[in-house]
Amino acid sequence: MSLYSQYKASLKAIEVEEIFDLIIYRPLAFLFVKATYSINITPDMVSVAALTIGSTAGVMFGFGSYTFLFIGAILYFTSNVLDCADGQIARLKKNGTKVGRIVDGFVDYIVSIFVFVGIGIGLTKQYNWHEVTLWGNSYLEWNPVTYIWVAAILGAISSAVQAFYFDFYRNKFLEVVYGRAQNIIGEIKEYEEESQRLKEAGGYLFQRFLIAIYLKYSALQLKIQQDHEESSNEQMPNPKVYYAKNRLLLRLWSYVGSTTHITLCVITALAGNMEAFLIICILPLNLLMLVLSLVQKQVNKVTAV
Repeated sequence: MSLYSQYKASLKAIEVEEIFDLIIYRPLAFLFVKATYSINITPDMVSVAALTIGSTAGVMFGFGSYTFLFIGAILYFTSNVLDCADGQIARLKKNGTKVGRIVDGFVDYIVSIFVFVGIGIGLTKQYNWHEVTLWGNSYLEWNPVTYIWVAAILGAISSAVQAFYFDFYRNKFLEVVYGRAQNIIGEIKEYEEESQRLKEAGGYLFQRFLIAIYLKYSALQLKIQQDHEESSNEQMPNPKVYYAKNRLLLRLWSYVGSTTHITLCVITALAGNMEAFLIICILPLNLLMLVLSLVQKQVNKVTAV
C-alpha cells in the first residue's frame, strides 16, 4: 500500500474532515503515526497524552504573560496533532477500544474547559497588570473583570454548540452518503451494556464515568435528531442528491468545528490577543452557524425523497 493510500485509510472520509485537519494537523499526525508505528503505542495512550498536553496549554494561558501564551499555543497545537493521531492509529492498527472512542471524542471538550478558564484567568491578570486593552468593552463599558468572564463563558458555550452541530451534520453525511450510520440508539444500547459489564467486573469507575457522560451526549443528539425529523417530516434522502447538495455545505460547516477554534486560539495566543479569540467565537462564528442552519434547512427540503 502506498504512503498516500495509507494516509487516506487513516481518515474517516475526506469530505467530512475539517479543513484545518486536512491541511495541517492530520498530515502531521500521520507522520507521527508512521514514526511510531512499530512501537507498542495504543490509541488510548495517545488520547491521554493529547488530553494532558492540551490541559497544560490551558494552564499556561492562565499565567497571562506572552511567554506563557506562546508556550500554551505550541502545546495546544501539539495536543490537536495527537488528538488526530489517536484515531488514525486505531483505524490503521485496528486496536481501538470502546472507552477509547469516548476519550477521543471528548478530548476537545475537556481540553476546551481548561483553555477557556485559562484564558479568563490570563486576561484578568493582563488587565490587572495594565497589559491589555479590552477594546470589546469600550462599547459595553462593563466592569472589566465581569466583561472578561462573560466573554470567556459565552466563547466556551459558543464553541461547544458550534462543534456539536458540525458533528451532527457530519454524522448525517456519513449516514446518508456512505451508509456509515452512527446508529445512536444502537450505540446507546451498546455502551449501556458495556457500562453494566464494567460494573459487574468491579471498579472501572473512571471508564464508567466517561460512558455516563457519553450516554448523556448521545441522548441529546438523539433528541435533536428525532425533533428535527418530526418537525420536517423528513424521509431518508437520496444519497447521490444529498452528496451533491451537501458536500460544499458540510465543508462550510467545518469552519465552526473544533479545529477552527483550536487554530484561531493558537493564532491569537501567538499574537498576544486572547480577547480577539473570544470575540470571534461569539460573533462571526455564531453568525456563520446561524446562516448555515438556515441554508441547511432549505437544502434538507430539496434533498428529501
